[in-house]
Amino acid sequence: MKVKVISFAGFRHVLGKEMQVELGEEARDMTVLDLLEALCASRPALRPLLFSGEDLREDVNVFVAGKNISNLRGLQTFLGEGSEVALFPAAIGG
Repeated sequence: MKVKVISFAGFRHVLGKEMQVELGEEARDMTVLDLLEALCASRPALRPLLFSGEDLREDVNVFVAGKNISNLRGLQTFLGEGSEVALFPAAIGG
């Protein structure tokens, strides 16, 4: 299964702008959490940018197919072949 990961702002320093992630056949029931854990395993510098302990940091937004996972099933949102996952830092302004 292939998933497209697009990263913005600080995530680009670790992941680059865009990447295709090739996941094995066992990935059919892969969730956003599984994908993020796989990315962190291959790029340890990513973990503190994404997670606070076991939880996704509050200043991280993850979108699947253009929808914020907080409006879906959160980290348990399932991914399918060709899913597009985008990683954004929270917007802060004044």
